Amino acid sequence: MTDATIIRAVIFDCFGVLYTGSLVELANRCRTEEDVKAFYDLTRAADHGFVSREDYIDQVTNLTQLSSREVVGLMDNAQIRSSGVFAYARELKTRGYRVAVLSNIGRDTIQKLFTDEDYQLFDEIIASGDIGITKPHLTAYDRALDKIKVLPHEAIMIDDSYANVSGATEAGLHGVVFMSLVAMKKDVEALLGA
Repeated sequence: MTDATIIRAVIFDCFGVLYTGSLVELANRCRTEEDVKAFYDLTRAADHGFVSREDYIDQVTNLTQLSSREVVGLMDNAQIRSSGVFAYARELKTRGYRVAVLSNIGRDTIQKLFTDEDYQLFDEIIASGDIGITKPHLTAYDRALDKIKVLPHEAIMIDDSYANVSGATEAGLHGVVFMSLVAMKKDVEALLGA
């Protein structure tokens, strides 16, 4: 990042970032990058049958500081609202950044997932169905930038898809591939110069 680059907006994907599968949400509850790595290593070991379900749950409770009941509850849900990512979006907004959503979904899905409070939080919630094109097509990013009134180099796109982040960077935005809340915040803060 050069001194002339000023970030004015952060754009979040919906599925895989603001709403995650249970594994990503459990990783988001880890406190450090080392805990995130340990969590994914533990998950791979459990997937291969090296760790029993009971041991897996016990170890995840230690990494996340959640109760075993909370861990099981998160594991049983398909799509989970990521409270940590929403809180970070709220923090960015209070720090003066524009925050938006750009997702490859229809408006009806947006209306089911986002509350009135979310509409107050995000400057724009943009569904591909509303703009007639999906990521990673460059036009999708251009239309989103037009809606939030920033230039490409003034925005960060956070997405769990490498292809979508690649499309964003090709369109001139800064891109962050979402792996976990801890890693995403570190990457975004580095781009913000914080």
